[in-house]
Amino acid sequence: MSENLGKNISEIFDNQNKYIIPLYQRNFSWRREQIEQLLQDIYTAFKQNQYGHYYIGSLVVLKRSNGDFEVVDGQQRLTVLSLITKILHINKEPRLFYDSRPEVEEFFRVFYNSDDDSCSIDYPQTAHLRNAIDFIKEINLDAENPDDGITIKSIGEDFKRYFKYNVILVRVEIPQDTDVASYFEIMNNRGVQLQKHEILKSFLINKLDSKYHSEFAKIWTACSQMDIQIQKLFTADDRCKYFGEKYDSFNFDKILELGTSEKKESYKTIDVILNTDSPNSDINNVTNNTQREDENENESKYKSIIDFPNFLMHVFNVVFPNNSIPLNEKYLIDTFKSSEKNWDSELSILFIKTLFFCRTIFDRYVVKTSPATDTKSEDGEKWTLMKPKKYENGKWTYIQTFGKTEEKEDKLSYEQDRIIKALSMLQVTFRTRIYKDWLCDILKWFVEKNTVVVGYKEYLEELDKIILKKYDNIAEFKSDVPEEKRFRRIEDGNITKENSYSKGLSTPHFLFNFIDYLYWVDSKEEKNIEGSKKVEDFDFKYWNSIEHHMAREWAARNTEKLPDHENYIDNLGNLCLISKSANSRLSDRDAKEKAETFDKGNLGANRQIMYAITKENNGNYRKEQIIGHYNELLDLISKRKKILGYND
Repeated sequence: MSENLGKNISEIFDNQNKYIIPLYQRNFSWRREQIEQLLQDIYTAFKQNQYGHYYIGSLVVLKRSNGDFEVVDGQQRLTVLSLITKILHINKEPRLFYDSRPEVEEFFRVFYNSDDDSCSIDYPQTAHLRNAIDFIKEINLDAENPDDGITIKSIGEDFKRYFKYNVILVRVEIPQDTDVASYFEIMNNRGVQLQKHEILKSFLINKLDSKYHSEFAKIWTACSQMDIQIQKLFTADDRCKYFGEKYDSFNFDKILELGTSEKKESYKTIDVILNTDSPNSDINNVTNNTQREDENENESKYKSIIDFPNFLMHVFNVVFPNNSIPLNEKYLIDTFKSSEKNWDSELSILFIKTLFFCRTIFDRYVVKTSPATDTKSEDGEKWTLMKPKKYENGKWTYIQTFGKTEEKEDKLSYEQDRIIKALSMLQVTFRTRIYKDWLCDILKWFVEKNTVVVGYKEYLEELDKIILKKYDNIAEFKSDVPEEKRFRRIEDGNITKENSYSKGLSTPHFLFNFIDYLYWVDSKEEKNIEGSKKVEDFDFKYWNSIEHHMAREWAARNTEKLPDHENYIDNLGNLCLISKSANSRLSDRDAKEKAETFDKGNLGANRQIMYAITKENNGNYRKEQIIGHYNELLDLISKRKKILGYND
């Protein structure tokens, strides 16, 4: 293998270099969490030392006979870096190409030729790339100060220079006679660096009596695989032991009883692990997927909304509810170290029990995403919520957690859909891992109840309490706020920025999603409020762009008809939440064209209603319609508790 060569971003994407993603590589799959982590890590390094170097890992390549570099390992990171270089105007043409994937190459060609750093290519194979562009442009770089609104487009030339010359990749060339397919498989199946959660695992387990080591190491390893349902990660015997004969309970205390009679196995200390040549082969030497019978024929692939290190931070918060523990995984080891002197065998058992319990709850009561069969899905994914079910004949599968569970998975009962709506609304609004306090609240609630089986009504009530608590942070609408600080209906047609909620692009995204949720619940409930609007079903997505239905540019071109439009252009009644790509397509079109041309697909309830109002008024959506819709939104919000089923 050739010498490791550290190269900055400018050198990596030099016009002399051409990188080829071969067919054996999977499609680009990074989501917001990975992109956000990469950008925030780079920005943190930039803040600490603008002139230092920041290493972001290795890029393993094979140099082909024509001089092109075949990417063997690191293509996900390289793809994101390629997108960033275009957005920062470091590169003017793509340096990344794909074997036999014309749709992806077309995507990069159009993207690099665009003036506004967008891409209109809309193939299923490029959905994650389109989303990645939006994420890169909107992500707040400063994780410690989220309200500052620092984005990659607003940060300035100093960061651009730092990214171009101080961010370093170690490019490793492997010999040309290497069996690339075998090398690639090995690289993806064997880690080369001990991760923080593995170090924590060793710390905790070595606090235990050795009779528990093997059993708890097995549990920890299963819990760490967040994208696989927990029951699938054990043999049939272990499933019965941990989850009962029907796989629907939680039997941790029985594990403690069994621990004394099972074979004792030593567990290596952290010093031994860190000084062995292959640490992961030792620390993961536990039974998980092996010897598992193929009795679950309906396995569905899904993705967790958080990763395991972040999940551990939630568990720390559950175990130590009175401590102020950030939900940032970079503090994982520090959190343990700060209280290490108090850790003994009893506390370690409690932590692992809580971890196992919370992971069981998480799988059953917190949404994940899975591939969508519905062609309307804009990102190729759907929200899912499943629990295990074992039949009398011994076969088992996963069914809907709530409602008519015997129906097909793609046909949701109202109960299932309502819970998914509440959870997905929270997730798309508070998507950043370090701000998922709502998830922490859910896990704490279940731990207090100490059961893995709860009914639909009590769980929904808890979710709605969390949602209403989030709403209460928007002070201008609260009933206990003094009248002079609270917005009321516009009765005289005199709408201004001062007498109405007119925050424009600064409107909290939660407010839009909360309005959509209220509209949907009110439309679907049998005992809905008088005058309720009917809306088509929709899925909450990571909509992140605020759209002016009556476009500001359009209004500016029609100032003779709309001389006072600046008084209400930013009014809540003129705004809805859409995706970045949809916003660029709608641009400055008039309301009539938007309502007639784009009234299809997965539209939020508020957007549906605004389009309906436009059609009912012969394509007009102006001052009168904005005031009318604004008043309707205030009425909707004022009835929020009644809509959600509260009597008070």
